[in-house]
Amino acid sequence: MELIDVLDNNGKKIGKVIDKDIAHRDGIWHGAIHLLIISEDRRCILLQKRCSLKKLFPDMWDVSVGGHIKSRESSLESLNRETEEELGLIVGDLKVKKIKRIKEEFYYNNIHSCEFVDLYLTYYSGDLSNIKMQEEEVSDVRWFTKEEFNKLIEKKEVVNHQEEFIIINELLK
Repeated sequence: MELIDVLDNNGKKIGKVIDKDIAHRDGIWHGAIHLLIISEDRRCILLQKRCSLKKLFPDMWDVSVGGHIKSRESSLESLNRETEEELGLIVGDLKVKKIKRIKEEFYYNNIHSCEFVDLYLTYYSGDLSNIKMQEEEVSDVRWFTKEEFNKLIEKKEVVNHQEEFIIINELLK
């Protein structure tokens, strides 16, 4: 059970806490974080491949880091936790900045996800060998050029974060 705060249609906490699975079943608004890791030269984005056991979008490429904001946790605390869990990287070493809050709704099988996503950005020049993937979440990480990234979008091999796709394409050279 993962407890999350319920948000209203404007992204404000309403003082109610529920299990994430119930939020996804019933289409209840809640908070999430995404981190875009861009290469220092701005030529590539680091994507993670979701493991095959994930309920949402198994075996698909996704943003560098993503996760839910737990109840009583700030967006930045969630970013720290998820980045360390999924990739073994410490956010304090990465110089992240929050760039936007996105209202995102999607359906997948019996899941109706309604999220306010706090989108963060960092530039990274470290070696991928420094990354320690969380097996139950991530099966692969890889750098993608702008052209390769857009091919993933065309082939529908990346989780469809439409507004973020625009931002990524603006960031990459």
